[in-house]
Amino acid sequence: MAEFSPAGLFIADSEGHIIYCNDTWYEISRVPKDTASTNRWIDAVKPEDQQLVVNLWSALVSKTEAVTAEFRFKTPWEDKNGNRTDTWVLFSAYPEKNAQGTLKSVFGTITNISQQKWAEGFQKRKMEEAVELKRQQENFIDITSHEMRNPLSAILQCADEISSSLYDFRQSGSKTIDEELVISSIDAAQTIALCAQHQKRIVDDVLTLSKLDSAMLLVTPVDVQPLTVVQRALKMFEGELQTADIQMEFVVDDSFSRLGVDWVRLDPSRVLQVLINLTTNAIKFTTTESRRTIKVTIAASKEKFSTLKNRLVNYFPTRSRRVDMTQSSDWGNGEEIYVGFAVQDTGRGLNEEEKKLLFLRFSQASPRTHVQYGGSGLGLFISRELTELQGGEIGVSSEAGKGSTFAFYVKARRSSPPEDPVEQLPVSLSRAPSDARNKARNQESLIKTKDFAAHAPSRPTSAASTASQRANTRKETVVLIVEDNLVNQKVLQKQLKNQGFTVHVANHGGECLEQLRHSTHASSPQASASPPLELSVVLMDQEMPVMDGLACTRTIREWEQKGRLVRHVPIIAVTANARAEQIAQLLAAGMDDVVSKPFRIPELVPKIEELAARFKNEDGKGR
Repeated sequence: MAEFSPAGLFIADSEGHIIYCNDTWYEISRVPKDTASTNRWIDAVKPEDQQLVVNLWSALVSKTEAVTAEFRFKTPWEDKNGNRTDTWVLFSAYPEKNAQGTLKSVFGTITNISQQKWAEGFQKRKMEEAVELKRQQENFIDITSHEMRNPLSAILQCADEISSSLYDFRQSGSKTIDEELVISSIDAAQTIALCAQHQKRIVDDVLTLSKLDSAMLLVTPVDVQPLTVVQRALKMFEGELQTADIQMEFVVDDSFSRLGVDWVRLDPSRVLQVLINLTTNAIKFTTTESRRTIKVTIAASKEKFSTLKNRLVNYFPTRSRRVDMTQSSDWGNGEEIYVGFAVQDTGRGLNEEEKKLLFLRFSQASPRTHVQYGGSGLGLFISRELTELQGGEIGVSSEAGKGSTFAFYVKARRSSPPEDPVEQLPVSLSRAPSDARNKARNQESLIKTKDFAAHAPSRPTSAASTASQRANTRKETVVLIVEDNLVNQKVLQKQLKNQGFTVHVANHGGECLEQLRHSTHASSPQASASPPLELSVVLMDQEMPVMDGLACTRTIREWEQKGRLVRHVPIIAVTANARAEQIAQLLAAGMDDVVSKPFRIPELVPKIEELAARFKNEDGKGR
């Protein structure tokens, strides 16, 4: 019966020499039959577990009591599906005593529990993956909400500025448009367009991810000139490049002309999407550098770029087997060719740890990347998916402090020029038709007859003396804006100045603390060329580089307790994080009030005035 048992049976002496064992024992332990009679079968046990087995056997012999334990053998276990894990056994041994009560022999069993251990490990991994995915999704939702709400404040405030300015112009009865009004309105409109463009990129990323998850993302090849695709991508960034004072260089590699690449068949919209993602990142990471240059290169090869010896970057291998879509009839029968694109920047670069996180879902180079540079953490993940979907790969070459080069290539086929190239291009790549622009110009007559008063911001109807008193109070109210987003900072500063407040700015919490050291709140204001800052209210953003709003507020409250600040600093949190627990966290850190983005100036001003009045000091000047 022992030979048919599913468990490994054995009889051993007190020294561990095997006297008898069945075939199942050999199958599980993988101990050679010629060594089983010795006590060296323990060598087949995994080194990490050998001491456990030695201790068990010693306890069995000394106490003559049964023992049970789990341990692993060296040889791995594998099921019929190829799943592998350690060979786990449930070991049970029972002492057999002689008439004198001393140990005569040991009878034991080993039961293979590898399948159970693999299932437990699999379940644990799935649970950990689910928890991690949930954490990533919550983080992604927070980031996306922040990135969508943040520009909304600037959009609303700029719209209010345009509306208010035009209302004032109409009320003045003047028939001559002031040049300053025109410049101010153009600047506000450009800010709105910039913010809307940022929001569109976030929405596009989310929609693309949704299509990838549901396998609904299609690649549609058309006849196109790759040079045109790059030129159109760069055209989209002209405004941002000019604003950030970044020099853009477009280089056509010798391989492109050497192989005579002109018209090819690929999906320009998907290539454009990856180019936009990489160029957007390059701009974000280059804007704050002293040297601001971005170089975009296009190249061609008959082989995969990842196999070339002189490749610019290290490409990430394709993660799963993909169907070669260029073999379908939609791609034609032209010669196969690979078209490569590289975006090189003079940004801060990446270290080895940061590079490991690239191209992962909901991931950015570091936890501070979103805070300092923004973004959803989806762009590079989507870029990798889109590249692999088109038979290519994506990679990076970077060194901290020396910039980065992101490159990708896609598979294409040579083709002939279409009969009507303009109509062959996707609508999404075409510029707005002229009749649409004419239609916009024809709206001027309608705009002139619009009742601006109906859409203008509500205005107080108090007496002139009350208005004058409020103007004086606001002029004496000094507001410090602590905000790292330069667009939001500029717009909010302008709007508050228009309301009559005196405004100062700080780019992060560290600069805020530095200004407080030079303020009248300090017990011993640091000497400087200018008089101490008489501060009334601080508008504190939450997520900022160097020092965030929470850390800055906690430091301020600590300074107040230690006497480094002689009176309370009124702080209003201005944040795009709007969940109840996030607001509670801000208040717990010591902030006096919270304004969630997006907000309008008429909503913010009463909070500033109320807080400034509440903490008005003894001199009666509201500071």
